Amino acid sequence: MARSWQFFLFLFVTSFSGVCLTFQPLSLVKHRNLGSQWARKQRKRKSTTRLFGETNNHKNKKNDSKNKYISASRQERRDEEKRRVDRKKDVIIGKTSAISGETDFSLNPAGTEEEWMKQASNVEQEVFRQTELGLSELKMLRLEESSKAFERVFELRPHAYCWQAGIAKYYLGDLVGAADIFARSARIYETRFGGAASEERIWRDACEVKYRTKKRKELKKIEGGVKAIIPAVGEVDEDCSSETRKVLRITRDLFAATTESDASTLVLSRAKLRSISGSFDSNASTPDRKMWKLNSWFYLGLHYDALGDENESKKCMKMALRLCPSSGRGDDIIHTLPLLHMSVRDWFDDDEFEPVEEGVPDKSNAGEDSPKAPLGVKIDSLILQSIRESISKLKFHELTDALKQRGLKHTGSKSELQSRLLNSLVEDTNFQ
Repeated sequence: MARSWQFFLFLFVTSFSGVCLTFQPLSLVKHRNLGSQWARKQRKRKSTTRLFGETNNHKNKKNDSKNKYISASRQERRDEEKRRVDRKKDVIIGKTSAISGETDFSLNPAGTEEEWMKQASNVEQEVFRQTELGLSELKMLRLEESSKAFERVFELRPHAYCWQAGIAKYYLGDLVGAADIFARSARIYETRFGGAASEERIWRDACEVKYRTKKRKELKKIEGGVKAIIPAVGEVDEDCSSETRKVLRITRDLFAATTESDASTLVLSRAKLRSISGSFDSNASTPDRKMWKLNSWFYLGLHYDALGDENESKKCMKMALRLCPSSGRGDDIIHTLPLLHMSVRDWFDDDEFEPVEEGVPDKSNAGEDSPKAPLGVKIDSLILQSIRESISKLKFHELTDALKQRGLKHTGSKSELQSRLLNSLVEDTNFQ
């Protein structure tokens, strides 16, 4: 009985607790539901905040890295903009300086030169005065006075760079002395400045060609020939061999090919200069701002003069003189050289200049045997005409040597060799 009583008491208690749990107040149930919903929202909000917070932090880190590691150019632009804003109200261009209470220096080259002369030594002052005197006398066509002034410069400073002194000696007939000045100036320029000394090398080669033309018979008796008499510049460094000025680069190849007896390069270089200079027409009013035509005509005339072809040199020099401003009295030395050359050679006459259309071939006089350009090759008429004329003046052994150097057949008649060389050179101009 005791056990049955305890058993019934246990059933009563468990059933009563189940009924109490089942019949809970509605407010308590709602409160529990709301609490669970609020907890879910809080968990969701935390996860969302954590997700977007990490994204924003990542973006901020990127921006911070950009601001921290900006390039030097960008930072400099920023600094410059800031400086402009800072000094915008303090500076008036042309009236004030960036420093408060200061004024701009006036642009006065004469004053700057005077200041330099005051602090220069006596030797430097004398070298400066004699150099200016030599250049002035050279432009006034007073060669002896110019040469004396330059000699005084070299007495005071033996290693002075003054290549124009060689021009005075060249036209006075001292080719060896002129070549020595040009060679020495070329070495100084290329060593000191690291650039291409094209003018110096061109004039030095002109001295060699001129000397070989004038004293061809005497050179046969001298061991080493003209190379043993005319001073050489030496090998060209790779850094100093690149000439950016087109006309001077072609002219340098022209004179170098002449000294090395390279007929192919000589003919091609001359044709290129003739193409740049234009034809012998009466229209000299075309603008020549870069002085390409002036330089082309002058150096063509100088080359013909060194070879002893007076007629061709005279025609080229006349064309160059017509392109000089103020009749040869310009600031650049190239404006004086055509007038100087014609004065020394005494080529001024009363004859009017007769325009010659050498660049356009005369079809009426062209025979069937005259060499023509290869089929399918387009070429400037001036280049073709110049190549024809140059090849027609080559001797038989020069034609064979040129063909040998190009790896072509070098046997046959002279007309066959001329035609073969013409076709090869025309093809080269088409690929250059």
